[in-house]
Amino acid sequence: MQDPSSISGEDNTQIDQEIQNLFTRLDEHYAQLEKKKEVLENAIRSDIEALNKDQNEARKLRQGLLHRSGDITSSLESASQNIANVKQWLMNRNTLESDDDDDQDQSNNFSVLIVDDDRIVRETNRRFTGLAGTQKQLRMEFQEAKNGKEAVYLHLAGASFDLILMDFQMPIMNGIQATQLLRQMGVKSRIVGVTSESDQQAFFDAGLNNCIQKPLNPAKIAEFLIVSKKRKRIGTSQA
Repeated sequence: MQDPSSISGEDNTQIDQEIQNLFTRLDEHYAQLEKKKEVLENAIRSDIEALNKDQNEARKLRQGLLHRSGDITSSLESASQNIANVKQWLMNRNTLESDDDDDQDQSNNFSVLIVDDDRIVRETNRRFTGLAGTQKQLRMEFQEAKNGKEAVYLHLAGASFDLILMDFQMPIMNGIQATQLLRQMGVKSRIVGVTSESDQQAFFDAGLNNCIQKPLNPAKIAEFLIVSKKRKRIGTSQA
């Protein structure tokens, strides 16, 4: 018959060994948890640093806009570039909304800016554009500007349009200068030049989409009255 004390000793040895194995496994698991914790802490730290960086950049950009809005001596070109930089920064962070989010009941709205120094020409272009829009069952919205500078200021104030009819020759700021500034600001509207000039290359180089020879008529305008919900119209108000 086996000695009970001997059996007890063997059992104790096995128990001790099992406990030691469990200690080892627990220590290994604990070490793995420590590594995971360190990785998560580093990730969180990186996220926090990135958020702080974005906050600082946004604060600086905002201060820049405040400086521009309060500095009446700042050049229009410099202000336009500053606005474009802010909008690009926001776009990179997916904060600008696309026209895909527009309500369905706004899908037939079509906004037009008519830029011309001649009042009679503006009225005529508005009438012809309205007729073309009616034929396409569009709800037309119009604004007018007497020169390129007024057109730029409208966008600086937050306006945006589906179509801009831009005259070539105007006082204060001509169509080429205005088109160039609008593109620098990030305006994506379709800009159609309206001119009697035969040399239009400089106009196109400034960022023109299309050009129409004077005089206008509804047929000439109709092809540009296209509502596209997928096309973004980036105006200063979206910044």
